[in-house]
Amino acid sequence: MPLPDSLLLRKAEVPPGTFIPSVNLVSTGLLEVRAVIFAPNDDLFVSDRAADCVRIYEGRTGRHLRNLVSRSDQLDKPIHLLLSPDGRYLLIGSGGNDSILRHDLQQGFTSVFVGPKSGGLNGPAGMAFGDDGFLYVASRNTKEILRYDAKDGKTIQQAIYQELGG
Repeated sequence: MPLPDSLLLRKAEVPPGTFIPSVNLVSTGLLEVRAVIFAPNDDLFVSDRAADCVRIYEGRTGRHLRNLVSRSDQLDKPIHLLLSPDGRYLLIGSGGNDSILRHDLQQGFTSVFVGPKSGGLNGPAGMAFGDDGFLYVASRNTKEILRYDAKDGKTIQQAIYQELGG
């Protein structure tokens, strides 16, 4: 696989195996990676916590395409990424404001899906859609798994599991 054009001049400085380099090597590089997933079109979505953005890279070459979601969309410290089962939405755990954003990949619009601290959310650390149609979110700081309506982000139940004695 060829290196992105932005790296060709600095090829000798890029460590072997590097697909997307750090910001130390290229201006469109990464500061602090927290999550990476492939989009339905095979582009690579990367949450960059320190840069407060979700970046898109060409999945085949690693070439930076653009920033998809950023601080102007109310993103603060992106932690986790999840695609909706139909591939239309990208959900982003926003650790700095304890919320989950939903980016419509067809319309190019980002909105708050689960509001700050909704249902006790504190430190979104992971997300999954259940076969039951609910969105499950790990709340790292409260040591809980929270459940939300997958259609509108409303709290369904305060906590599914809470660590005992701690």
